[in-house]
Amino acid sequence: MPAELKSVADALATICTALTPVDTETLSLDDAADRILAKDIVAAYDHPPAAVSAMDGYAVHSSGQTLPAQSRFDVIGEAAAGHLFTASLTSGQAVRIFTGGHVPDGADAVVLQEDVQADKTTIIVQDTIRPGQFIRPAGLDFTSGQTVIAPGTRLGARQMALAALSGQTDRLTVRRRPLVAILSSGDELVPPGKTPAPGQLVNSNSTFLAHAVRSCGAEPVNLGIVADQPGALTDRLAAAQAEQNRPFDLILTTGGASVGSHDHLVSDLTASNPAALSFWKIAMRPGKPLIFGQWQDIPLLGLPGNPVSAGVCMTVFGLPAIKTLLGQSAEADIRTLPLAAPVPENDLRQDYLRSVFVGKGLMRTIRPLGRQDSSMLRAFSEADGLIIRPPHAPALDAGQDVPVLILPEQL
Repeated sequence: MPAELKSVADALATICTALTPVDTETLSLDDAADRILAKDIVAAYDHPPAAVSAMDGYAVHSSGQTLPAQSRFDVIGEAAAGHLFTASLTSGQAVRIFTGGHVPDGADAVVLQEDVQADKTTIIVQDTIRPGQFIRPAGLDFTSGQTVIAPGTRLGARQMALAALSGQTDRLTVRRRPLVAILSSGDELVPPGKTPAPGQLVNSNSTFLAHAVRSCGAEPVNLGIVADQPGALTDRLAAAQAEQNRPFDLILTTGGASVGSHDHLVSDLTASNPAALSFWKIAMRPGKPLIFGQWQDIPLLGLPGNPVSAGVCMTVFGLPAIKTLLGQSAEADIRTLPLAAPVPENDLRQDYLRSVFVGKGLMRTIRPLGRQDSSMLRAFSEADGLIIRPPHAPALDAGQDVPVLILPEQL
């Protein structure tokens, strides 16, 4: 491997190590929806707060013993959810109970209503009774003081419901949304919605990056397109930063990262500070001309200009970077799946093959799409995952296992 090419693993580690989580803010439960938790949520009380019935039926006193079928009980009252039966049961007594109803003192089992022969005042149980059956003990779900949601968790609908149930609704500590600048370089680019003239291309990269950034829980700031001229990119960044009420937390650029006479990102970054460049070029396909460095002490990730290269590099490096800023794990969802078709041996660069699932469940396999060209955005949009082919990986036949980076649904 040429010395100047950094491995994917080393590049990712360098990026994530250089980033620290953003600061926090405190919000109400409703305002914290879809945010990333920064401080654990601790239950204010037990849930359930007391033993409750798991089924509709009869709470009975079994004296802690297994009772045979045909056992008879006198029904002395009723306990429904929200309505307590306050007396205590003794041997041979039962209370009509409903799901969620508090189990009365003295009761130690619940008999299903379909398992009894009942009249107005007595029941005869048609099945064996075992102590504790169909009773949810106090604190089954969680107990007072227990952490119910850990930092780094996105507060989706299920987590919001759990926070509400646990009693912590007034002030939740979450990560501030990282402010992410997005800037594309290229004389050939025109914004979406404008018909490209001969020699021009619609700038789809900024659209992809903005949605990817937002889906992670960060705030994108689209700085548009700059010309392929020395200083144009850094001038635009300086003007945009002056308009913000806080510094950018991350800068994402596309284009200008290669070695052509129209590519100026590296020279712009190092013009005033040669140490601003951390690395340039990695052993990866697509995405070799990846750049990581700093502009005015703000981390900058320079993605390639080709749409698929930009998309794959954002998936492999950009998403973990934003997760790190949000205090989350940077690990990708990588699974092992059998190939649906053979793949050839690989060269010195780690390859990410756009691929689709074949079949479902335990029979699911993965098939690489046809031509793997870095300009073919349609194929990338149809892909379910990226088959990872390490450097110098041997040829594989259909049925052999490969690691697959699963593309997040939001992408």
